[in-house]
Amino acid sequence: MTKSVCVVGAGVIGMGTGVCIQESLPGVQVTVISDKFSPDTTSDIAGGLWAPHEVAQTPVHLMQKWSNTTFKYLADLVKSEYAHDAGVHLASGYHVFKEEIKDPDWKGSVYGFRTITEDSEEMNLFPGYKHAWFFTSIMCEGPRYIPWLTARFHRNGGKTIKRKLNTLDELAGKYDVIVNCSGLGAYSLVDDKTMYPVRGQLLRVDAPWIKHFVAFDDYIYYILPGDKTIALGGTHQRDDWRTTNDEEDCQRVFKECCKLVPSLRRSKPILKLAGSRPGRPTVRLEKQRMVHGRNEIKIVHNYGHGGAGITLHWGCAQHATELVQEYLQEKNTVFSKL
Repeated sequence: MTKSVCVVGAGVIGMGTGVCIQESLPGVQVTVISDKFSPDTTSDIAGGLWAPHEVAQTPVHLMQKWSNTTFKYLADLVKSEYAHDAGVHLASGYHVFKEEIKDPDWKGSVYGFRTITEDSEEMNLFPGYKHAWFFTSIMCEGPRYIPWLTARFHRNGGKTIKRKLNTLDELAGKYDVIVNCSGLGAYSLVDDKTMYPVRGQLLRVDAPWIKHFVAFDDYIYYILPGDKTIALGGTHQRDDWRTTNDEEDCQRVFKECCKLVPSLRRSKPILKLAGSRPGRPTVRLEKQRMVHGRNEIKIVHNYGHGGAGITLHWGCAQHATELVQEYLQEKNTVFSKL
């Protein structure tokens, strides 16, 4: 009998996990259920630079494993014929700081990492900053990548259902395994009150002369060159559920980015976008068993990635797929009603 898996959520975590299950576990039928699909997910808004940063209290060794796996996957995609369609390309640039900071643990994962100190003439590019890293990473542009990933899922025989779920109990007895990639939706879907929104405001402008990314301190502001537009961000407003544009935020983001790259003042505005990152004390990637009536519901949770969804998505998808496989190798359990 064909095994069936349902993935809840259609952002980069959900679609990435769906595709990974399809391509790692042949013969398994995968369905993605979500109330929002591309281009309406938070992932479609993401700037998309692979650059690991802390996700609250998530163990460092897991962050390194998931991010490194994702970088290798994206690097292979860069070398493939699908790179342009997927919106994936190499990107070089600067991460600048106002104070000296130690090199990151992931410096060996990217290409050409080097440190720029205060006494370097190169630091004159960034007045007011004393330290910088220069490296080549990978851009994975959400507005291109999520639709491409969704199309890949469909080509593999995947099924999508647009539906809002109030509880995972609604899926009891219908699938062998449920993978919860609901992001911020987990706040209500599984009553996870440790979830919190981190609102981000992003602008897209036309400035084709900008060739290098620039990130400031802890990515409080950033300039990310894409294939057609430049992404300017952003805000990190915890516990702010708004997904509408805020003109004051837009003006502040533009002003701060122009301070470091004054030529942006000549850029042409294209879009203003806002969304909420799925914040959580730690990424939740684990199995959970629940009982509904006579059925045991086998769940794999994969959510709470904050603003690092694209950086972690394929590594987390592989981890989730391994947990799904463990479930599928078990015998089903039927419970008698009391």
